[in-house]
Amino acid sequence: MKQLGLVVLFCLFALRISAQITASTPYPQEVNVGKSYFPNDELNFADSLANVEQGLPTALMIDPLLVQKRLASLQQRIPLNYNLQTHQFVEYFAFKKAEFTKRMLEKRDTYFPIYEKYLKQYNLPDELKYLSLIESGLEPKALSNKGAAGLWQFMPYTARGDFGMRVDSFVDERFDVEKATEAACKYLSQLHRIFGDWHMALAAYNTGPGNVKRAIRKCGKSDFWGIYNCLPKQTRAYVPQFIAMTYMMNYNWDHAIQAEKYHQVIPSDTIHVKGYLNLALLNRLASISNDTFRVLNPHVLAAILPADVRKIIIRIPKDKVAYFQANRLAILDSAGYVSRSDSLAFQFVDRLVKKTITVKRGQSIYDISRIVGVSVFELKRVNHLRSNRLKKGKRIAYYTRIREKVNLASSSFDIPADSIPVVTRKPATKKYIKYYKVRSGDTLSDIAERHNGLTVEKLKKLNHLRSKAILRPGMRLRIS
Repeated sequence: MKQLGLVVLFCLFALRISAQITASTPYPQEVNVGKSYFPNDELNFADSLANVEQGLPTALMIDPLLVQKRLASLQQRIPLNYNLQTHQFVEYFAFKKAEFTKRMLEKRDTYFPIYEKYLKQYNLPDELKYLSLIESGLEPKALSNKGAAGLWQFMPYTARGDFGMRVDSFVDERFDVEKATEAACKYLSQLHRIFGDWHMALAAYNTGPGNVKRAIRKCGKSDFWGIYNCLPKQTRAYVPQFIAMTYMMNYNWDHAIQAEKYHQVIPSDTIHVKGYLNLALLNRLASISNDTFRVLNPHVLAAILPADVRKIIIRIPKDKVAYFQANRLAILDSAGYVSRSDSLAFQFVDRLVKKTITVKRGQSIYDISRIVGVSVFELKRVNHLRSNRLKKGKRIAYYTRIREKVNLASSSFDIPADSIPVVTRKPATKKYIKYYKVRSGDTLSDIAERHNGLTVEKLKKLNHLRSKAILRPGMRLRIS
């Protein structure tokens, strides 16, 4: 009888919200458009989990009242609305894509400290750190079919034009965790100032502020759920996905999802470099493997840095820092030299150059588009145009790609590699993560007492446990 009562109660709740979000609301499988991280085979959503049929839910596997109560307890600065759409994605991430949720748990300790640092710096809600999970699946080199890239999925023109990131065939700073995260914080701050509402800011992050403003005009509402049916299809699912992922990152234990193999972080330090560098030679001289360098520097795309590099941050392993600093001048001078006869000395490079064209009498934006070979959408975006009408004499800016021959060499020093002094270093000691398998009757304090140097608070922090977390036999807890 209790279960029947819960079903009846939720059916009444669904009828109440159906006036706001009707049965014509798209199923989640329509999400895979634009810059969503998930590929096609990842988003055949919610087939039998929580489909909508004539406005009523079917086959719900998690108690609706429980999810609603938990979302309310998690809510801080961003509203975590409960409705049929958010429930669908909770079940999707809890069951059908439990493996994806597990991977996010295994990776989050790598990126969340960086996210939290910049969110605090820009006075943004801490829960925005969960947005990157939906954007990129915590893949620093994620690339969408629309050209958005990195953990925060920036388009090239947004990264270059709005946030000054370098994006070319040598360096793509959209893949730099720190730079991309700071740019995302700046962009989210701008969007929140524009709309004054976090759900609307998230929707604009996904589809652009222009599309959100058009949805406001079309629906006559100024909140996300009010303009829901006027938004592009993929954006309708964006906020519900964010809410569901926030839930799963905090209540994964209650759905038998836990991290098993934590993402290994290579301790590193940063150095600033400029000018031409042969990175393969730099790695050899600094005793850094090329694979390790690529992992630490996903934003460096080529085997060299060109001469026009003014200031690029690269990361080197922590255990190589002392040796590198002791031989810094010799290593950088040697890696920065290239013979004039070397084929690497000169290379053709594609560059984006900003140009302008003056509108003549009778010309429309479509005429300008054909003349300069740039889409109408891009012209309107770059010039902040709302209308297709153009006044005579107006200067229209656009970007065009040119290819030019550049000299990559920037140094005349020629120091042979064997002249670099050798510094004796102790081999690095590998650190292994230890786990404990929970047995019947175990408590956090019992486990902490059995392991030297371990406290209940440290145990909670290592495993992202809440204060009232319930331990179940078979759980694997990280203890170091």
